[in-house]
Amino acid sequence: MFGIVLWRDDPLNKAVIWCDDQGDLAFYTRKASEDFLELNPGDWVECELTLNGNCRIAENLALVLEQGSPDLADRLCAAAGRGAKAAGAGQENGTVVPFPQHSVKKSGALRRRFM
Repeated sequence: MFGIVLWRDDPLNKAVIWCDDQGDLAFYTRKASEDFLELNPGDWVECELTLNGNCRIAENLALVLEQGSPDLADRLCAAAGRGAKAAGAGQENGTVVPFPQHSVKKSGALRRRFM
């Protein structure tokens, strides 16, 4: 599964990832046995998903592209604010937030595996 890091907390070693299947957000927590993993909002990652109750857990992260969409979380928040105003006015209005286009060939993309 591919996704974009929306939020991370360094001291807690946690991150929230929006996955390409558009399902619920996935939560990542670095395990003590894992090497240091530096994630930043906007990083594109590949991961495995498991379910823990109602939560999707991201594991075995691999960095695909650093800073692929660094302003995505801000753009989503701004779009949500506009959507709430429109819904309050009784209008049905959807906003699509496009992903930026990158010319990264899958075979040439630099990947780092984090175990």
